[in-house]
Amino acid sequence: MKSKINAAELRKTDNRIKKREDKHRRRYKAIHGKKVDFIKHWLEENILFISIRFMDGTNFSIQYEPTVELIGVEHSDMSSGDDVILKQYYRQRG
Repeated sequence: MKSKINAAELRKTDNRIKKREDKHRRRYKAIHGKKVDFIKHWLEENILFISIRFMDGTNFSIQYEPTVELIGVEHSDMSSGDDVILKQYYRQRG
């Protein structure tokens, strides 16, 4: 049986959600509160473009380029159920 959330826990959760949402609102202050006209996205030369057009004629755009970064290369023995590293070929220093 699920226990009910008491009022104090509910307020605490609501405050955490509000704090997180306020953080997101402050991130791009120039677009907070604007009305969206339309959103479009497209892929060009392996770059994902996202464009948000607002009713006042302004535009907010985001571009993503996929990248792959090598972190480690290793050979391991999994026969025992554990990951026993036999040889580590490369490990990114961090």
